[in-house]
Amino acid sequence: MTKAPSFFAVARQPKWIGALLLSLAVAAVFAALGQWQLDRAFTKDQPVSPGYNLESVEVKIDTKNAFVISNRLQGSERGFWLITNSTDAANKSLTIALGWSADLAEIEAERTALMESGLEKVSTSLEGVFISSEAPMPQTAEKPYVYESLSLAQLINVYSPEKPIASEPKILTLNGSSQASAWPPLQAINVAYSEGQKINWLSAFYFLEWLVFAGFAVFLWWRLVKDEQLLLANDATGEKVN
Repeated sequence: MTKAPSFFAVARQPKWIGALLLSLAVAAVFAALGQWQLDRAFTKDQPVSPGYNLESVEVKIDTKNAFVISNRLQGSERGFWLITNSTDAANKSLTIALGWSADLAEIEAERTALMESGLEKVSTSLEGVFISSEAPMPQTAEKPYVYESLSLAQLINVYSPEKPIASEPKILTLNGSSQASAWPPLQAINVAYSEGQKINWLSAFYFLEWLVFAGFAVFLWWRLVKDEQLLLANDATGEKVN
């Protein structure tokens, strides 16, 4: 009676060694995709630090379109940003976040002063850090000039309700790193803090899904080798081996 081959005896055959290498390569691709999804699943709000990647602009401030953005975190304290529309050298709308204050009355007073300043008649040099637009949120504040989010899509319609205008895709925040990037008496905007780790649950699910695919690629190789071993064992013993 011929001795039934062991699993490892079958697995050492050239075709199954090649199949193993192929399955490991496929599993590695799936694992890499899983790692990419994991990086997307656990993200931190970490804007660039003051003094890094600063941009200088020459603008004419649109003093008619100055607004307040609420719920702005500065360190561990929440407050408000004063923002304004402007026109840059490319004749595009550029939204500028001028400064932060925990006191709404101070922000409102500075807004009034800005609207009465006459700065729309002259060019103003500013320096700051560009940040991305946020998703629009419904207005819940009683005051029409206070917004819950810094959304360009929402603000552009307010800047020019009658006709479309070209706009820069990001917002310039003044961070106080130089005289050109300060707007006293408001505090410079701190874009260096981290609000902590957030979880993207959809990306986390995809990460687990890619891990399952990677494991299945190796399992499939094992199952195929096992099936051949059982087939050879049946042929050797003349009995059905499970």
